Amino acid sequence: MKIETLKIYMGDWQLNAGIVGFINIMNHKSEHNINIKEHYIEFSKEHLIGFSEKYFNYLIDTYKPYTSWYKIVSYEESIKKYEDNDYTNFDEKSLDNLNKYIKDILKKYIKSNSYKAAFDLISIDINILDMEKQLSPIKLKKGSDIQSVLPEIKKQLALIKDIIAFFKENETKKYVLGKNVIYQFIKNSWNGVSLLNPQTKEKDFYEDYNSYFVNPLIEYIETDKIKYKFQCFSCDSKMKDMKNTLSFLNHTGFDTVRKASHAWNFSNDIAICELCKLMYSCMPAGITYAYNKGIFVNENSSIEKLVKINTNLKSRIFSYDSTDRDTHTYRALINSFEKEHEEKLKYELADIQIIRYEQISSDENRYKFNILSKNLLETIMKSKKYIDYLSKANYKENGERVNIYEATIDRLFNNQNMYTLIHKCILYKASAPKDNYYNDSHMLSLLKINVEYLKGVGYLENKGLDIVDNGSRQGYFLKQAYKDKGSVDKVNGICYRLLNSLKTSNQNAFMDTLINCYLYVKKPVPQIFMETLKDEDVFKTVGYAFVAGLTGEIKETQITITEGDE
Repeated sequence: MKIETLKIYMGDWQLNAGIVGFINIMNHKSEHNINIKEHYIEFSKEHLIGFSEKYFNYLIDTYKPYTSWYKIVSYEESIKKYEDNDYTNFDEKSLDNLNKYIKDILKKYIKSNSYKAAFDLISIDINILDMEKQLSPIKLKKGSDIQSVLPEIKKQLALIKDIIAFFKENETKKYVLGKNVIYQFIKNSWNGVSLLNPQTKEKDFYEDYNSYFVNPLIEYIETDKIKYKFQCFSCDSKMKDMKNTLSFLNHTGFDTVRKASHAWNFSNDIAICELCKLMYSCMPAGITYAYNKGIFVNENSSIEKLVKINTNLKSRIFSYDSTDRDTHTYRALINSFEKEHEEKLKYELADIQIIRYEQISSDENRYKFNILSKNLLETIMKSKKYIDYLSKANYKENGERVNIYEATIDRLFNNQNMYTLIHKCILYKASAPKDNYYNDSHMLSLLKINVEYLKGVGYLENKGLDIVDNGSRQGYFLKQAYKDKGSVDKVNGICYRLLNSLKTSNQNAFMDTLINCYLYVKKPVPQIFMETLKDEDVFKTVGYAFVAGLTGEIKETQITITEGDE
């Protein structure tokens, strides 16, 4: 029986990402009248005409500003500024930037294997590799000024303009940008077959994709399948054989030839049809990637909601400034949830699967999976202003920078409280303040986020955020009392003892230290600490807030970020 229309239902998260990607590809620049139902999409064979071009056009147009091609052509703006000012604005810093551009961008990329492979497909009669050899950094001799090397600078810039003009040609963009998206984005989702098969004989990757993913599907549509005996693992459609496995998807499946022992009785029973294979290949267009990270929200209540939240997520990620690249994906995700919540659509805050992609190195990547419960999503919404406040806060650990915003979201997604992170931040602030970029208000924000989290999981139900501000205020007042007695140097030692007591939940040791402190300054112990003895979470929250107040110079006006909102 031949198929008149193709129908694909929602399934696992990878298939859902592929469906979103397929819809994005087909709707890019023009509507293709795909029939989108609640849990499936329907389309005809005619939609597959020219699909390879549509596939690459979508990825190229979406990720162009993040490619190495863009790094090459964007320097044209600098050249124009120099020419418009007759090079009077070209100084030693400009020369350093030019030399870095020649060495770290032009020479690096033009000589790379992927670029050379793309050049072989371009019919433009220009030998770009010969032009690259003419490029060379310009050295400024000691005691010389820019004017002495200006003729050489102009010569190099004229050559660079010609190189950029070559890269801006449509045919060059088609193949160079195509190679960029293959190795920067497509490879994140699948590998080892078609255009990513090292042994492929087809040099034109547009044709390679077409012959591996599109043409077999068209043939499958036109074939009578009444005698087919096998069934697709994903959609249960009939198949002729078991040749299409899931091994081409990253971190999914296995090599059924070399690792037959992975299957029961050494006989693989997991294979997919040509339609599912095409859908899985569209994953790179469904997952949103930015700066070695990717994210996909598997909101599988309907295709409409699935597409909507991921489209909103993508637009938000691409709208953020590149200086905050560490927090892009998380901030966009939280803002997308907030938008859905505010619009009060049929979409409700319910359990949602979040898939995060992380590229650890050029050869190593991984997926992280989280299920966000309704309570956790509500906690994130309530804490959003405090979470946003952490966006640029970071500390140094083992020689590397750790973004506090990202660390906070990680803990929330993993359903963990913030105590260890709060402890670490206060400890680092006291021991190595110059290596850390956050203040006491950031620590109070962390504590308030933790209070909202604990309330969401059934603790601190009768407590408000004011316990954080009150605890911090008492710490500030005690530090002032030590300062008045000329003993402020003793505060750090007190902080370490209190932190050790909090880490081990030792209320007795904490109170012993606290009582000694107040006896020293001849002041009564504040009433708030009497309440902490009744509840361990109140004890830790007030205790850490108190130590946060001890470790920094907090003014009363700084203690509450937005007074009156609580």
